[in-house]
Amino acid sequence: MKASPFTVPYYRIERPLLALGVALLPVYIFSSGGIQPAHMVIALFSAVFLAKRSFPRTSWAILLFSISAYSFLVESIYTILGGSSSAIMSSIFFIYNFIVVSSVYVHCRNYGLSALVPGLKAACVIAVSSVIISGVTLYANDEGRSAGGFNNPNQLGYFSVCLLSLTYLLYCHRLLKYVTALSMFFVALFLSIVSLSKAAMVSNIIVFLFVINPMRVVGSNGIYFLFKYYMFWFFLSASVVFSLIFFYEAGYFENYKFIPRLQGMISEADSSLESRGYFAFLDGNFGQLVFGLGRDGVLDIVGHEVHSTLAGVLNDYGLLGFLLFFCAISVWILQLFRAYGFVGMSCIAGPAMLYGITHNGIRFTIFWILFSSSMAMAGLVIKRAKNKYYHRSKYSCEVLDTP
Repeated sequence: MKASPFTVPYYRIERPLLALGVALLPVYIFSSGGIQPAHMVIALFSAVFLAKRSFPRTSWAILLFSISAYSFLVESIYTILGGSSSAIMSSIFFIYNFIVVSSVYVHCRNYGLSALVPGLKAACVIAVSSVIISGVTLYANDEGRSAGGFNNPNQLGYFSVCLLSLTYLLYCHRLLKYVTALSMFFVALFLSIVSLSKAAMVSNIIVFLFVINPMRVVGSNGIYFLFKYYMFWFFLSASVVFSLIFFYEAGYFENYKFIPRLQGMISEADSSLESRGYFAFLDGNFGQLVFGLGRDGVLDIVGHEVHSTLAGVLNDYGLLGFLLFFCAISVWILQLFRAYGFVGMSCIAGPAMLYGITHNGIRFTIFWILFSSSMAMAGLVIKRAKNKYYHRSKYSCEVLDTP
């Protein structure tokens, strides 16, 4: 049977929807914890996906589905026992992000990362513009922290670390030129600084010298080329480091707020694990240790949600939920290591996981887009490496082709 001339291929609908959803990620018009414009567009993208395809049947997908279903079960039981019905929203976001992960994963596996390129570029422009429009500066005498288009500065900080990693992923697959990627890396660093998020600044700074390393094209192994390649990276990195040291010692940074934030991060009271709610489970019984306190239980003990991605799952959903979630994250990290080597894995997963030590990023959709797109491409890299389509360095991510 011939296809109708009016039939539109699904990928032609999916790609603009995914690009628009990514572009709108820095735009928050409703209160935190609620549905934002990007969520609506990405939900429509996922609906198109569900109309034609099934969920991936991989180990990590089964684990994420299990923790999503388990979180809904835990919150439902606590609600039946007299807890707040609003706690179920935590599990609803888990389920929503599982659907997003599945749809983005399958799309990127089939069609590559090209839909993310215009979306991420637009998101950079929107994020920077919103920060400029807000009028917040970095000077010490200026009050407040910039949130840009988000509801609070920590959301802007988390966006910046995921932006850096997604940019690196696109650059790995030759979808961004070096100058464009370098500009987006600096945008990510700028957004983390204006957010004054200590976790975001540290996470981005740790991997920054690695992500600005210009990738070499596969097959360019001549001694002269390698000499120019490594010398360029060495002088670029050295210039950045020595410039920062010089300006710091000369006192040029004294009037900027982010310097005292970084200097006092160890001594500040809100930096302790206890203040972030890591040990709330110690106030529960054995059953709550195994099955979780639920969102309301954590709020009763700590007064706020646990400010950590992994510790948040541990306290909310106990050892059982933690093991499911930890195994899914472990599969992701190991897959990235196999595909991109240690440096590539660190640049893709490192910033978000470092940020997650002191902040809860489970609900943040851009993290799950990073997770799913990188998982899809890592699978392709590993598969094609076996057939010698790709060459993978053990220690670094070299430029790779996209399907």
